Amino acid sequence: MSTSLNILDPFRYFLMAEMSLGQDASFTEDAFVRRYNAELANDLGNMLSRALKMINSHCDSCIPAPGTLGPDDEELRDITLQGANDMVAAVEKMRIDQGLAGLAGVTRAMNRYFEKRQPWTLAKQGDTDTLATVLYCAAESLRIVSGMLYPVMPGKMSDLRQALGLPKGEPVFADLSVWGKTVSGTQIGPLQSLFPRIQAKKQDQAQKQPSAKPKNKPQKKPEGVAMIEYTDFTRVQLKTARILEAEKVEGADKLLRLQIDLGSEKRQLVAGIALHYATDDLIGKSVVVVTNLKPAKIRGVESNGMLLAASSGDALRVITVDGELPMGAEVR
Repeated sequence: MSTSLNILDPFRYFLMAEMSLGQDASFTEDAFVRRYNAELANDLGNMLSRALKMINSHCDSCIPAPGTLGPDDEELRDITLQGANDMVAAVEKMRIDQGLAGLAGVTRAMNRYFEKRQPWTLAKQGDTDTLATVLYCAAESLRIVSGMLYPVMPGKMSDLRQALGLPKGEPVFADLSVWGKTVSGTQIGPLQSLFPRIQAKKQDQAQKQPSAKPKNKPQKKPEGVAMIEYTDFTRVQLKTARILEAEKVEGADKLLRLQIDLGSEKRQLVAGIALHYATDDLIGKSVVVVTNLKPAKIRGVESNGMLLAASSGDALRVITVDGELPMGAEVR
């Protein structure tokens, strides 16, 4: 685990979410990292980053005014308010872990909402009214969840709320059960990585330790096509994924850092496709990735998997999915 990461708030969150008050419990670093990466880095932090980037790019860095809510918008509103009410009830019953589980469900619903509404597509189509509604709903849901999480993570939630342009200080508790308190036209704060992912300790050690085996001399590429058994192919796990974010790796002209959704989890990949794609063109694409490749660091950036692409001469295109399939579907 990185020692430079401020884990005071996330650790408090872990204790409250993992353990029931009055009962025995155990702690492992692996359990902390799993929950941190899944619920804070992948879901809450990722949702904040996605919403802020869209507001910054398409709304002049100001919270937009929503239009009439549609069924998907109303569903997110209802899920968010239910999560807030459940948190209040859980505190009264001294079952904070259950309340936090409900709020984690809200953040997952936010990400699903973004995937379904696809604001990046709305922006490309010029549907500014619908785009404004989607981005407002995302910001409003984040406002309520951050307020409910404030007693558990006051430092991190203060940062989140300031990024949304909300007033400094403790949130007004009565406002957390009411939808629509976010003020349109509010200037958002600077983009930030609220919960950077933590790399597992075992992986860190493995990468730091020099290999005991001598380096093999590069072998000549065999002529023709090497035939493999079917069992060899089945060892490679291929799944469908959707690209959520794409940005260039600093100091590397060919590399992009991608955040992908595999349905059951989100991951970060590094792909050498920066010379062939603009980052905005990749958002929302359904692609195929190798999911059981050992994690590696490329130019100091962690990569957990490999994006499949095909090339011919100077042309390169990523392998995309034909038609609608759920994320995480097995490719075989």
